[in-house]
Amino acid sequence: MRNTVKKIQLLKNKRPFSCLTAYSSSIAKIVDQHVDVILVGDSVGNVVYGMKNTRSVTLEMMKNHGKAVFESSEKAFTIIDMPYNTYQNSKQAYVNAKNLLKYTKCQSVKLEVNKNKVSIVSHLVNKNIPVVSHIGILPQQFSDFNKIRIIGKTSRQKKQIIDLAYQLEDAGSCMILLECVDKEIAKEITRNLKIPIIGIGSSVHCDGQILVINDILNTDNEIKKPKFVKTYTNLSSSINKSVKQYVADVKNRKFPK
Repeated sequence: MRNTVKKIQLLKNKRPFSCLTAYSSSIAKIVDQHVDVILVGDSVGNVVYGMKNTRSVTLEMMKNHGKAVFESSEKAFTIIDMPYNTYQNSKQAYVNAKNLLKYTKCQSVKLEVNKNKVSIVSHLVNKNIPVVSHIGILPQQFSDFNKIRIIGKTSRQKKQIIDLAYQLEDAGSCMILLECVDKEIAKEITRNLKIPIIGIGSSVHCDGQILVINDILNTDNEIKKPKFVKTYTNLSSSINKSVKQYVADVKNRKFPK
């Protein structure tokens, strides 16, 4: 049985929950056996299409990958990213979010949110669109991911991030994702808000943790990974070794037998 918003929300203060991205049917089937939440992230632009950032990811891309992931999973609560420039106002956000969820069957959209987009979150929630609000570092605002740093170390930044988190809870967000936020802020927000807080590079204090699947598998040795990433295997080397052996077998007439 598939996880619901309520099931994930009930995990708060009980146990940490795990989240990973997935973009394809084969990976979704594996990930779904273990994690609580799958995110069909716009990071697909970087890890699948080789883009330098996520700004060129389209709704059509997200629809196709989202549909593949949801149809290939059975258990995990499934969130899908709204791409850059697809939720600039409430009307546009609603039309695109509704179509995205209808086509993919994913259970929630995720929006990168600043104080100017709180009203958009509220509008979507009032229209029965579940929203995960992404705050802290907002990758869609960066053309170069190497410039991303931990934020929230000044008292002004701390107040802005905490205030925004409260506003988004009041707006009806079902969860909040904190990216690259100072650990003390993450700890305070997680402790004081009633909804689950998912962290990426935001300390162990969050209710849940998320990473990009390609980062933990290290599918590309040439991509510089954020400091907070933990790599659990080196799939790039394994694939390289397998392909090299296949080519050698063909050259030496060892395959096919």
